Amino acid sequence: MVLLGAAVLAAPQPPAAVAPADLVLRGGKIVTVDQARPEAQAMAVRGDTIVALGSDQEMQRYVGPSTKVIDLQGALATPGFIDAHVHFTGVGEAARNLKLSTAKNWDDIVRMVAAAAKTARPGEWILGRGWHQEKWSEVPSPNVEGFPLHEALSAASPNNPVWLTHASGHAGFANALAMKAAEVSRATPDPAGGKILKDASGNPSGRAIMVATVKTTNRLVDVRTSALANRARSGAKGIPADRAATQNPTLISPGMDEAIVSK
Repeated sequence: MVLLGAAVLAAPQPPAAVAPADLVLRGGKIVTVDQARPEAQAMAVRGDTIVALGSDQEMQRYVGPSTKVIDLQGALATPGFIDAHVHFTGVGEAARNLKLSTAKNWDDIVRMVAAAAKTARPGEWILGRGWHQEKWSEVPSPNVEGFPLHEALSAASPNNPVWLTHASGHAGFANALAMKAAEVSRATPDPAGGKILKDASGNPSGRAIMVATVKTTNRLVDVRTSALANRARSGAKGIPADRAATQNPTLISPGMDEAIVSK
């Protein structure tokens, strides 16, 4: 009886019950970012939290009736990266440019440019970013495809070229002087992959899209190089030195989030 009791006490105890996971990945190579255990075969996730790492057998206890199970079939799973990148030039420009995201309509933007033109030197560029036509309270009139024509903007800034970048960064709006500097006219064709919006008479409205934006901006680089360099330096000042020294000079991507599965 004594020996039997000892045998019972020495018998391995079953693992304690655990709440089922929402997701279990198994059969893979999971990068843990833990030097003590750099790789695991399986992983259990509940909500947005990784609750366990281990072998397929060890993670089986987390599988319940509603658990989603993904067999990685040897694929690699790594922590996902939150793309919180920062373009130094863009950060510097944003601090100095007109902030157009607050504009309720096109008239607001024209007024903001007019106010900037009053204090700008003749020939000085007026830059802005953040406008989005879908957020305006009304469609401008006149318009082409829902976008304004440049005349009101040009009248508000007769001595200064103006370039206003869309919130997406993939389109922009120019006044007459900016289009002249970029050599954009009614004879300018749409570049491959881009579009220069024109009115019914074939005159450019001031709006350029995608590649047209890039090509238009590139023609202005010589004029703006010095200012852009200063703005890049200004943007860089906002990056902690210990990070700026180790990151790509035009891209910063700190942080990790949910698991990404890829072969």
